[in-house]
Amino acid sequence: MPKVKPAMTTLLRGGAFAAVLGAFGAAAALAQPLMQGGAPGAASGGDAAALMQRLQEKRDRLDELNEQLMALQQQAIDANPDLASEREALQDYVEAGMKDAGYNVAEGRERVEELQAELEDDSLSTGEQQESRQALRAELGEMREAQQQVMNGDEFKAKRNALNEGVLAAMEEQDPEVRTLLAELQRAQAEYQLMAQQIMQQQQGGAGAPPQ
Repeated sequence: MPKVKPAMTTLLRGGAFAAVLGAFGAAAALAQPLMQGGAPGAASGGDAAALMQRLQEKRDRLDELNEQLMALQQQAIDANPDLASEREALQDYVEAGMKDAGYNVAEGRERVEELQAELEDDSLSTGEQQESRQALRAELGEMREAQQQVMNGDEFKAKRNALNEGVLAAMEEQDPEVRTLLAELQRAQAEYQLMAQQIMQQQQGGAGAPPQ
């Protein structure tokens, strides 16, 4: 099983669009039951199918933009070794801060790997799997809390912002339209989240207006 790193997505995604992608993840989680079970409720028949089709199309576009921006980011970092070193240094800074706050990242990562392995063990009973799942959730919660303490600090924010600006500038060298892509990603994410919330309201019998 690959080594599990703590929740470093804000660091690994190059910064400028990390928050957007994080919000997209929340919206995607919100919409997942809809994708699986349709959208009954206030909307019915062809209306429900049309809404779900539009939501899926928006999600597909978000996936495309995400992949395109992530590829540009990786190209930028590959072409600028100093950025890769700076990113690793920022990760080390966070892990050191987490340790100072009382959380040992290496030990926590090992516990997460062990618990994940237990969850993949078909010989465990349902009760045992539930215990492992709860323990994993608790471990990840402690990991995120310790990480967030470090990331809330002014020193971390200054380091992150400097890295973000460097990565974004390097991405623009790869594709001058990168800021246009970022703006489109932000718009699409906001539209997707709104559509998902409105469909949920309809599914629950709410009076949400049809998505625009």
